[in-house]
Order: sequence, then structure tokens, then C-alpha cells
Amino acid sequence: MKQSRSKRMQPVADHAGQREQKAVSAFVEALDSLKTIEDQLQQLLGYREEYKQQLSSQQQNTMSMRRVRDYQQFIDNLSSTIENAYRELEEKQRICEEKKKIWIATRSRSQALNSIIAKYQLQEIAFRELLEQKEQDDYAQRIVRNKK
Repeated sequence: MKQSRSKRMQPVADHAGQREQKAVSAFVEALDSLKTIEDQLQQLLGYREEYKQQLSSQQQNTMSMRRVRDYQQFIDNLSSTIENAYRELEEKQRICEEKKKIWIATRSRSQALNSIIAKYQLQEIAFRELLEQKEQDDYAQRIVRNKK
């Protein structure tokens, strides 16, 4: 017996669903990575602010020039690290947006295929009901003819 259109389309829809799940996973992973770099950046900004405050308060308590230079160099290193973190953050945001677009596209395809399958299933049900009604009508006509 010939397989229905909805059953023939199901493997295609299943594959699209799997692709959508992979895209969701990639997007969630990108979001996690973005959150991690955001947290690291906030920590670095906090450290830099703390060290600037320590330097300021230590200078008031007469600090050696060497120690001031060390503090300043450490703050400069933190600033450089922060700049790198901002660049990494921008890259993670770009990747995140890219993964989101891919996920949305795969979700749309999956939903479209599922809609097509649902439409086919409704058509198949309507066709079966029509056939059943025709069979019942034919049966009723045969009974009427046999009674004559």
C-alpha cells in the first residue's frame, strides 16, 4: 500500500527538528560563553577600580616611588586586559547573534514542515471520511435495491 504524504514527510520534519535542537544548543552555548566573558569583564573592572582607590589612598600615606610605579603598571596591565576583554565580548556578541539567526531559521523551517504535515494529515482524514461516507452510501443503496 502506498504511504501517505504526511508519513513520507515525517522523516524530513524529524531531521529539521534535530537541526533545530542543534541550533538551540549552539545558541545556548554562545549565550553561556557571552555571560562568562561579561562576568569576567565586570570582575576586571572592579579589580581595576579597587587598585586605583588603593593607589590613591596609599599615595596619601607617602608611598615609595617604586611601589607607585608597580601599582600603576599593574593598573595599566589590568586596563590592557580589560580592552582585550571588551574585544572578546564584542566577538562573543557577534557569534551569539549569528547563532540566534541560525536557530530562528531552523525553527522556522521545522515549524513550516510540521504545518505542512498537519495540513496533509487533515487532508488525509477528510479523504478517509469521504471514502467511508461513500462506502456507507453505496451500502445503503445496495440494501434499498435488494429490498425491491
